[in-house]
Amino acid sequence: MPAEDIKDDYHLWQSLKEGKQEALANIYFNHFKSLYEYGVRITANEELVKDTIQDLFIKIWTNRSNFENITKIKPYLLVSLRSALYNKIQQSSKRPVRSLEMKDEFEMVFSAESKYIARESHLLQTQKLLAALNQLTPKQKELIYLRYFEELDYEEIARIMNSSLKAVYKLKARGLDTLKQLLHVSDILLLGLLTACCREIFA
Repeated sequence: MPAEDIKDDYHLWQSLKEGKQEALANIYFNHFKSLYEYGVRITANEELVKDTIQDLFIKIWTNRSNFENITKIKPYLLVSLRSALYNKIQQSSKRPVRSLEMKDEFEMVFSAESKYIARESHLLQTQKLLAALNQLTPKQKELIYLRYFEELDYEEIARIMNSSLKAVYKLKARGLDTLKQLLHVSDILLLGLLTACCREIFA
């Protein structure tokens, strides 16, 4: 994240703590899309995702004066949403509570209605990449999504996934190795493909 973005995040969070509602609104509108897209990959229940995001921002506003200073807002919100979603899913399930490490699914599908559709000239390439991504393990898919689609650094990803930095690097290496084998490409071509796919999807 550029230094100016970190500075902006810091001042925005300070304004929120001071009780300025426009700061809360800015944070909400700046990050809702990322939170929603991340949430629907954890659970297909879109209403649950939306409700959880709303609850998260209500909690932030209610407890604003108790929060510590935050320099990067997005990772904090993703951590909070992930935890809140898992808690709600576990509470509504009749099965025994399971740890975050045992999550079974993480979806890499981009819906036809979303804005994240690759342009027609690159659609086939994007579909091949997404098909390969969906052959990864759930944790590998989540890591790839956070790294290449949300552009978070590995320290932030480790925090979000409640994992060690060493484990995150190992997970990334295994995921990329699998993608190279599935797509029959080199390291450089794979990274280029991931970058190009992100540009097309988020164009």
